Amino acid sequence: MKAGPRECWTSRSPEETRSLAAAFAKRCLPGDVVLLHGDLGLGKTCFVQGMAEGLGYAGNVTSPTYALIQEYDATPPLAHADLYRLESAEGIWGLGLDECMDAGMILAVEWGERAPGFWPASAWHATLAPGADENCREIHIQRGGTT
Repeated sequence: MKAGPRECWTSRSPEETRSLAAAFAKRCLPGDVVLLHGDLGLGKTCFVQGMAEGLGYAGNVTSPTYALIQEYDATPPLAHADLYRLESAEGIWGLGLDECMDAGMILAVEWGERAPGFWPASAWHATLAPGADENCREIHIQRGGTT
């Protein structure tokens, strides 16, 4: 699949990141995959918190670093995975992420590049990068492409 146009935003705070992500989440459809790219500490979990808010979830959203995957009762349901601790790409098959996609959940995945070839060609890619100062983040979102 050819990559779609890239959208770019600048966030100057975690609140702005959550707001941008909430607006983005409203465009996602059941079964969509959102792969989050960026170094540690750049706001990937903050982005998922905003997605959950945008999908109507009012509870606490935390990084699933040790659990690897958490599900939230949003509309549509949201699954949040963090593959940072995935020991090998083959380990992804036991997590049930394919079942989340098949069940019509929106799947937000941190460190998805640790399982190349697993994701659909239609996946969204949200890349968070450092901005002009320590509080700024550049956020680029694009549909399609490869991991």
